[in-house]
Amino acid sequence: MRDELSLLGRLTRREFTNRFSAGGGAWVWVIVQPLLLLVVYSVVFGLIFRARAPEALEIPFVAWLAIALWPWLGFADGILRASESMPQHAALISKIPMKREYLAISGTTAAFALQIIGYAVVLCVLPLMGVHLAPLGLFSALLGLFVLLLLANGLGMFAATLRVFFPNLQHLLPTLMMLWFFLTPILYAPEFLPEQLSILVYANPVAGLMTDLRAALLEGQIMPGTNTLILLGVSLFVFIGGLAFFRRMAPYFEDFL
Repeated sequence: MRDELSLLGRLTRREFTNRFSAGGGAWVWVIVQPLLLLVVYSVVFGLIFRARAPEALEIPFVAWLAIALWPWLGFADGILRASESMPQHAALISKIPMKREYLAISGTTAAFALQIIGYAVVLCVLPLMGVHLAPLGLFSALLGLFVLLLLANGLGMFAATLRVFFPNLQHLLPTLMMLWFFLTPILYAPEFLPEQLSILVYANPVAGLMTDLRAALLEGQIMPGTNTLILLGVSLFVFIGGLAFFRRMAPYFEDFL
């Protein structure tokens, strides 16, 4: 068990290092890029579209947006990264006996971790913009991020498996993730939607988690919200199902890679 965890840790570190150092200027990429994105969103949504956060919060829209945006970026990037893990490591799969799900999990985890580093940078900058973040909600927020990572890993293993047998999934999946993004209250508050569309948001398991993240970091909600706890159960179910599906189909991967 210890050797397996060590292998998973090494694969994750390798994946993280490869992405972290890709193209050089690693620290610039990790630290400056989130700040540049924050500036872009401030200009586009704050000055051009004049978007506003819910009035009760009295904070800049870009701060309200940022609390949910970076976790979503980690979630989406993790699933997309996992979906390409089998073709990317096709040579390794055919030569080295190993638990192949580690390749998908390491890809998801490394991608998620990179976005969370950017998230931490943004959260450090928000107080400089006059936004008060509530440290009491940190535990609740961290649990929410863990739940999101768990769900990303479960869905990532489903995506990694299907990608082997249906190569065109690499073109479809980014579109599906973009659709999911717009069905998640990241750019808007759920109460701003027409009533006939609100069901699409409330049926979205990630939507409630974003609400809980904002409640934790902006309002100081100490205990995990109901949405987070429900999604924890859903994420465990999806992870176990994704792992079982992946292992069931893994013996056939080499015939299609």
